[in-house]
Amino acid sequence: MDLTNTTSSIRLRLFYLLIGVFVIGMNHSLMAQSHNVTGSVISSDNGEALPGVNILVIGTETGTTTDLNGEFSLAATSADDTLAFSFIGYERVEEPINGRTVIDIALTPQAIAGEELVVVGYGAVQRRDITGSVSSISNEQIREVPITDAGQALQGRTPGVVALSSGNRPGQGMTLRIRGRRSLTASNDPLFVVDGVPVEGNINDINPQDIESMEVLKDASATAIYGSRGANGVVLVTTNRGGDYPTQVSYSGYGGISQTLGTPDMMTGAEFAEMKKISGRSLTPAEEDAITRGVSTDWDDLLLEDGYQTSHQLSVNGGNENTQFAISGNFFFDKGVISTQDFNRNTLRLNLDHSISEKLRVGTSTQLSHQVQNWGSNPYGESLATNPLAEPYNEDGSLDLRPGADPLIFNPLADLEDGAYIDERERARIFSNVYADLNMLENLNLRVNFGSDLQDWRRGLFQGSETVSRNGQSPYSQKDHERRFTYTWENILTYIQDFGNIHSLTATGLFSIQQSRTEWTNLGVSDLPYEHQQFHNLDTGATVEGFGSDLEEWGLMSYMGRVNYQLKDRYLFTVTGRYDGSSRLADESKWGFFPSAAIGWRISNESFMAEQDLFSELKLRVSYGVTGNTAIDPYQTRGGLSRTVYSFTDQAGFGFRPSELSNPNLQWETSATANLGLDFGLWNDRIVGSFEIYQTNTKDLLLRRAIPITSGFDSVFENIGETKNSGIEFSITSRNVSNRDFSWSTNLNLFANNEEIISLYGTGEDDIGNGWFIGEPITVWYDYEKTGIWQSNEEAQAADVGREPGEIKVVDQNGDGRINEEDRKILGSDIPTLTGSIINNFRYKSFDLSVFLFGSFGHTIFNSFKVSNNTMQGRYNNLDIDYWTESNPTNKGPKPDGTRESPLNGSTLGYMPGDFLKVRNIQLGYSLPQKLLGRVDIRSARIYVNAETPFVFSHLEDGVDPEIQDQQADPSNGGEINARTPSRRLFSFGVEINF
Repeated sequence: MDLTNTTSSIRLRLFYLLIGVFVIGMNHSLMAQSHNVTGSVISSDNGEALPGVNILVIGTETGTTTDLNGEFSLAATSADDTLAFSFIGYERVEEPINGRTVIDIALTPQAIAGEELVVVGYGAVQRRDITGSVSSISNEQIREVPITDAGQALQGRTPGVVALSSGNRPGQGMTLRIRGRRSLTASNDPLFVVDGVPVEGNINDINPQDIESMEVLKDASATAIYGSRGANGVVLVTTNRGGDYPTQVSYSGYGGISQTLGTPDMMTGAEFAEMKKISGRSLTPAEEDAITRGVSTDWDDLLLEDGYQTSHQLSVNGGNENTQFAISGNFFFDKGVISTQDFNRNTLRLNLDHSISEKLRVGTSTQLSHQVQNWGSNPYGESLATNPLAEPYNEDGSLDLRPGADPLIFNPLADLEDGAYIDERERARIFSNVYADLNMLENLNLRVNFGSDLQDWRRGLFQGSETVSRNGQSPYSQKDHERRFTYTWENILTYIQDFGNIHSLTATGLFSIQQSRTEWTNLGVSDLPYEHQQFHNLDTGATVEGFGSDLEEWGLMSYMGRVNYQLKDRYLFTVTGRYDGSSRLADESKWGFFPSAAIGWRISNESFMAEQDLFSELKLRVSYGVTGNTAIDPYQTRGGLSRTVYSFTDQAGFGFRPSELSNPNLQWETSATANLGLDFGLWNDRIVGSFEIYQTNTKDLLLRRAIPITSGFDSVFENIGETKNSGIEFSITSRNVSNRDFSWSTNLNLFANNEEIISLYGTGEDDIGNGWFIGEPITVWYDYEKTGIWQSNEEAQAADVGREPGEIKVVDQNGDGRINEEDRKILGSDIPTLTGSIINNFRYKSFDLSVFLFGSFGHTIFNSFKVSNNTMQGRYNNLDIDYWTESNPTNKGPKPDGTRESPLNGSTLGYMPGDFLKVRNIQLGYSLPQKLLGRVDIRSARIYVNAETPFVFSHLEDGVDPEIQDQQADPSNGGEINARTPSRRLFSFGVEINF
C-alpha cells in the first residue's frame, strides 16, 4: 500500500469536509443575520412627522432616532424582535416586527401629562402640582382658527372666559372678561403678561402665530402674585423659542374672502311707499314717479362688497446646546366689506437664549410691530335708512348728493369716493424683554428682567365737504398723537430643595418696579383752502375747532413672596403675598397687601387608590386670596383744576377753578375669591377634565357719592360699593379613538357666572339713573314691558292710559290706571345662564377635520339695531316688519306714525332672548405624503380650507352677530347689539410647510 498516496487522500477528504462544515456554518450565520426595518413615525392628532423619536430593539442596545422627516432605518437582530418607540409628550408604543420590513407608527399625545410644564407667573410648575385655577391654550389650538387678535384664541376654549369682539371693523380688537365683571365704573379688563413682563393695553400687536401657549389665571391663588392688578384675572402669553436641534425653516400662510353674515330685510320701494302713506305723510312727485318706474334701490347692496384677509409667516428656529433662537416675520392684511375700512399689521420677532457658562444664561424676547388701521367712515346706518325710492346717481352718472331731495339725508356712497373720508390710525411698537439668569448656588437662582414697551400712536382724520359727516359744510381735519413708554424691572430669586420622597420646597421672592409715561396732543381745524392736503397741513385751516395736550405718569413698586410645598407627593401647599405701592394713591393709602393660600390633595396617589384603575389622576384644590384693581386714575386723589372764562372789563378773562374734590383716602378696589376645584383623569388619562366652583366678593368700589351743593361740588369719588360674582366651570377632554389610521378627540367647556350688586353708596337704595339695582347683575334691562299692540276694540281702554289703537301696549305694573316711570321693571340681564363650546378633532390617515361649536343661553339682549331701524315715521327706510293696520291687527309691530320720530315705547321692541348657537369654525386639512416631500427636502406640508362663522342660529336679524356687542358707549357693560358695521364670515385656503 502506498502510504503517501493514502495520507494525501485522507488529507484531501478532511479538507473537503472542513470546507463543507464552513459553508454550512456560513449559511447558518447568514440565515441568522440582522433583519432590516424602515418606516416613519407621525403624530396621531395631526399626522405631522415626528423628528427625534427614540426607537429601540427591546432586549438589546440596538436603536436609532427618526430624521427630520420622521423616517428611520434599523437593523434588528431578528425578524421576531419588538421595537419600542418613545418621544417626549407622547405615549410609548411597543410594536412587534413579525417579519415586516416596513413599519409605520402613529404616536398618541399624552392628553394632559402630569409632567407638562405650565406657566403660572414668575415661574412654571408641572400641571399635576398646580393648586390654583389655571387654563391653558396650546400653540396647536391657536393655529386651528385664522385669527386677527390673540384674544380671539380664547373664544370658547377656556371655561369662565368671555371674549367678545369690540366691533366688526378690521383690527378692532377683543374685549375679555374672566369670570364676569366686578367693577361698576373701573375697567374689568384682565392683566396681560407677555414673556413674563406686564404690558400696558391689549395684545392686539402680538402676532398670534408667534405664541407658544396662553395661560389664563382665574382664582386668587393664581392671580394674587400680581397683587393690585390681578382682580380681573391674568392672561400669560409665552412666545415661541428655539431649541437644541438643527435649524428649521417654516412658512405658513392663508388667504380668503370675507362676506357679510347676511343683510337685514329692509323695505322695498313699494313697501316703503305703502308704509309712508299709512304714516300720514304724502309722497313727493319724485317718489310717485319712482314708483311708476319701479325704482327700489338696495342701498346696502351698493355700499357693501366682499372683503379679503391674508397672512404670511416665515419662521426660522433652532440652535445648539448653548444658543437657541427663534426668528419670525409676519404680514397680515384684512380688507373690510366697506371699501374704506382695512387693517394692516407687520411684525418681526427675535427670541434669543444663550448660555455664557454653566451658571449664567442671558436672552431676549423682542418684537417690532407696525400697524395701520383705516378706521374709515361707516355709512352703513345711513345706507339702511336712505329712502329706497331715491336713486344714487344722476343721469350723467355722477353721485346725487341729496337723493330724494331730503335735506337731512346725504348720499352714503359719497363717503366711499377716493380721498373723501380718511380716518387713519397708525401704531408703531417696540416691546423688548432682556433677561439674565444666574445659578448662584445648586438650589438658588437669580433672574433679572428688564422689559421696555415703547408705543407711538397717531390718528389722522379728514372729512371732505361732500361726506355724510360734513353734509356739504367746509372740510375738517384732525390730528392726534400719543407716545407711551413703560418699563418694568424685576429681580426674581428662586430657591428649590427636594428632600427625597418625603417633601420638596420651592420659594420665590420678587422685587419689581414699573413706570409709565404718556404724552398726548391733538389739533382739529376746519375751513381748509384745499382738500387734497387731507390732515397733513393743519395750519392752513381758518378755524381752530379744538386743541389740547396732556401728560400722565404713574409708578408701581412691589415686593412678592411665594412658597410651594409638597409632602409625600400627595399634599400640596401654596402661600403667596404681594405688597404693592402705587403713585396713583395718596401717601396715607399708598401701600396695599394682597395675600393668598391654596391647598391641593392628590387623592390618586393615596394608598387606598392603588388597586383601582379608573382614576389615573384625582386632585382636590381649595384656595382663597385677595387681589386688587387699579381703578384709580393718576392724580385722581388730588382733585383737579379746569379753565374758566369770566368778564374782565370789556374783554374775556381766563382763570382756573377746582373741578374735582380731592379725596386722599381713595384706595384700590379689592376682590376676595374662594375657589374649590377638582382635577381628574380617567383610564390612563384617556378622559381628563376639571370642575370649579367659586365666589368673589369685591368691595371698596369707586363710585361718586352725592354731597350737598353748598360745598361747591355735587359729588365726590369714594370707595363705597360692593359686588359679588359666583359660578361654576366644567371642562373635559376625551380621546375617543386613537390608532394609526383614525383618531377622534373631543373638548367640552361649560360655565355659568352670576353677578350681583351687594351695596351702592352705603344707603341700601338702587341707582335707577345708572341702571344699578341691589341684588341684580351689573347690566339689567329696566324698561316697560310690551304685552302687544292696542287693538281697535280696545280704544276706550287705550285712551284711559293716553294711548290709541296701533300703539305699543305696555303693562301697568302697579295697576294705578296710568302708564308712567313707575311701571318700569327689570326685564332681564345680559348674563347667560349657561355658556359652552364643543370642539371635535378628527384625523383619518392624512386628512384632518376640526369642528368648533359655541353657544350661550338664558340671557336677554337689547337689539338697538332693530330699534334704530324701526322708526316707522315714513321718512327713513325701515326693517320689513309685521306692523299694525286696521286690516292687519297684529301684536308684533306698531302702526306707522309720521308725527313721531319713533314709536311711543319703541325701545320695548328691542328686548329679546340672547340665546345663540354658532358654528365658529370648520377646518379640513390634508398632510402631503412623506415620500413625496422627502424628495424636495421638506419635513412636512399641509394644506387646508377653513370656514369661519359659516352658520349662526339666533333670534336676531340676518347679518347681525349676537356676540358683537356695543362696547363703545361703556366697555364695562355689554348686551347691547348695535351692528354699526356688518358682521362677517371668512372662507380661506392655507398652507403650512416645514423645511
